[in-house]
Amino acid sequence: MALTAPSGDHRLDGAELRPGTARTVVAEALDGLRERTPQEWGRTAAWVLGLLLMWLVLDRVLTRGLPPGIIVLGLVFGSFYALLAIGVVLIYRANRVINFAQAELGSVAAVTAIQLVIVWGWNYFMAIGAGLVLAALVGAIVNVAVIRRFRNAPRLLLAVATIGIAQILNGLSILIGLLFAGGAGAGRFATPFEASFSINPVVFNANHVVALVVVPTVMVGLGAFLRFSSYGTAIRAAAENGDRASLLGVPVPRLSTIVWSLAAVLSAVAVILRIPIVGFTSFQGVSGAGNALLLRTLAAAVIGRMESLPRTVVAALAIGVFQEIASWQFANTDFVDASLVVVILVALLVQRDLLRRAAETGISTWKAVREVRPIPAELRDLPEIRYGFGAVRILLAGGALLWPVFASSSQTSAMSIILIYAIVALSLLILTGWAGHISLGQFALAGFGGATTAVLYGRHGWDYFFALPAGVAVAAAVALVIGLPALRIRGPFLAVTTLAFAVTAANFLLVERYFPWFIQRRIERPVLFNRFPLDESWQMYYLALAGLLLTLWFVRNLRQSRTGRAIIAVRDNALAAESVTMNTTRLKLVAFVISGALAGFAGGLYVVYAQGLQTDAFGAEQSIRLFSMVVIGGLGSVPGAVLGAFYIRGAEFLLPPAWSLMASGAGILLLLMFLPEGLGGLVYGVRDRILRLVARRRGLVVPSLLADVRVERAGDDDQAGDDARDEPDTEALLTGALGGLGRDQDRTEREAP
Repeated sequence: MALTAPSGDHRLDGAELRPGTARTVVAEALDGLRERTPQEWGRTAAWVLGLLLMWLVLDRVLTRGLPPGIIVLGLVFGSFYALLAIGVVLIYRANRVINFAQAELGSVAAVTAIQLVIVWGWNYFMAIGAGLVLAALVGAIVNVAVIRRFRNAPRLLLAVATIGIAQILNGLSILIGLLFAGGAGAGRFATPFEASFSINPVVFNANHVVALVVVPTVMVGLGAFLRFSSYGTAIRAAAENGDRASLLGVPVPRLSTIVWSLAAVLSAVAVILRIPIVGFTSFQGVSGAGNALLLRTLAAAVIGRMESLPRTVVAALAIGVFQEIASWQFANTDFVDASLVVVILVALLVQRDLLRRAAETGISTWKAVREVRPIPAELRDLPEIRYGFGAVRILLAGGALLWPVFASSSQTSAMSIILIYAIVALSLLILTGWAGHISLGQFALAGFGGATTAVLYGRHGWDYFFALPAGVAVAAAVALVIGLPALRIRGPFLAVTTLAFAVTAANFLLVERYFPWFIQRRIERPVLFNRFPLDESWQMYYLALAGLLLTLWFVRNLRQSRTGRAIIAVRDNALAAESVTMNTTRLKLVAFVISGALAGFAGGLYVVYAQGLQTDAFGAEQSIRLFSMVVIGGLGSVPGAVLGAFYIRGAEFLLPPAWSLMASGAGILLLLMFLPEGLGGLVYGVRDRILRLVARRRGLVVPSLLADVRVERAGDDDQAGDDARDEPDTEALLTGALGGLGRDQDRTEREAP
């Protein structure tokens, strides 16, 4: 279907205008200004006067005042956040997913452009043009290769896929610099002309001038494209209702590719313009600011309700100004990170109904994560099953117990931290696999549990077995506070909240400079029961192993309890759960609190392993890696969470940082595409094959195993063609009809006198 711009008889100076031309754009813009009512102009004037009054008040109240140069500098950085946030909103409206890879979409193009200038000596503008073309290609490839494959998948899994994309692009941008330039900057990357002006107290140079000119131009051009062009009109229509647009003949997949390309170009523009201002030091730092940059971007998008571009732009500019005010007053931006988590929480609460309506447009795409079923009852008591799987358990238990005997001290120490990470992965299994919510701040909760345990044991002299439960309780309470607002709306907004919490915890809440009474940097390992010291690596290993076994026992019993079944029921069908008087919000919070308590338990073990609290160990990047563990291991598998911990930590130990990121991201995408059940599902798939062989050898009919085979065959038939799938099964229909007639006849004979 050919796309057409909105029709209309536009005239300018007596000339008839064709839709989509530049003169039409100007004419429609002027018409829009003429149609504004006096009330709308009055509201605009009130906002302008209110902002001027706020500036005058802050200039008098703040200790160092508020010079106009600080505001302009904040607008410059805020414009970069606005470009990234616009990309987030466009993708959310097109695919109903929060794109956690937005900050990294342009990093590969930016690294390439900078390398073309510094290493290859290209002209600045040619290199920038090549970088933007590459960014558009990256966005298109991501959409075609990944996003389109998850078009009918749960939005939860699609959001997870963007996390994998972010890790791959981040690792790829680092590898490009390492492979072609040794990773270090060999020159200067800046605007190739000179300009300077000052606004008290900031001296602006050509880099600022380019940003002040280019960013508004890009925003105006994007707005004109979305409002007046044929494709822009179609994009907005598809964003309102993709299914209806498809029925009307709008090429929604093609529009999705355009949206992802636009988002990637916006990201590349933001990164390329930002680097000369903050300074280029190495190719590894091109994507810059990491999760803190993503936090500011997502905060602006959430304030904009994930749908309003003007509101998002204003929020991003305000965040940039707020950041520079804090830097001017306090000489750091940690206060900004601490404030943004409050801003996001308030925005979620105030706009709860609006965000819920935005998320519900894609509610049909939320599906349950398939869990692993136990061994069928028909086979459970067979000798070969009982003794065979018993032997496997004995081998695993023996290997775990004898590991310190055969491994070196460093290998035993590495295994200890893997076991502790596995406990956190199990806590994420409850929240993500059972409750269906993404948490990107799980290790920050472990940090609160560890900090409480360390300060009570190391500074106040508590017994370790009393300090550890206190840390568990504090982590659970923090999880309740963080999860309360986000869990009251539908959609993956909990991930945004927990990411903000992770960044805030690492930069502010768990920093000794701000909370010296809460942070104990050094402790001695306790002597358990006054008999078992933990000085050696093997002793710490057995403590971590005992903690993991205790956690596995707890999680297994929770899954079989009424609470565990209710949490999963809410995940599978919240409306049906509400119809039988289940309090879905309370159950979701229970899952988050239990998950936070287990993370706090792991944190209490971690501070003993590390002999104190190291703030940099609880950053957001660690929480994202932990989340990757659960996805790679399997969202519905308890053993899979442990396997995921081995995969991620093993990649970190064996591979360089860039390659470990690539391995983590590629593992997420490949498993989501080809094995959604993860490594745990692969293990259980092998188990089911063995069970089928045993059932065939014994001549037993196991309905659940046969149903799996039929589902797999049905999936193959679906891929072969939809027509065959839609044909009715005549034999089944006749059998059902005859069976129904037979039952009716039997009933009639019984009722006859």
